[in-house]
Amino acid sequence: MPPKKGPSKKSETNAKKKVIEDKTFGLKNKNKSAKVSRYVQQVEKQVMSGGSQKARKAETDKATLEQRKKEEKKKQE
Repeated sequence: MPPKKGPSKKSETNAKKKVIEDKTFGLKNKNKSAKVSRYVQQVEKQVMSGGSQKARKAETDKATLEQRKKEEKKKQE
């Protein structure tokens, strides 16, 4: 049996929405305040953009490693 793929896009977005709800619980009713609305927008942006720095760094490292391998392969040919 082939290995299962990672979590689906739908489950990822649902998880991100839940994190946003947890971090901004009770604040959305107070949107009259400019500081609160900015904070809510900031949290939403952080969660939707990617999450942890370690995961993003691992992805970029993987991409650069693949690019280097491709370049080495072209040089050998």
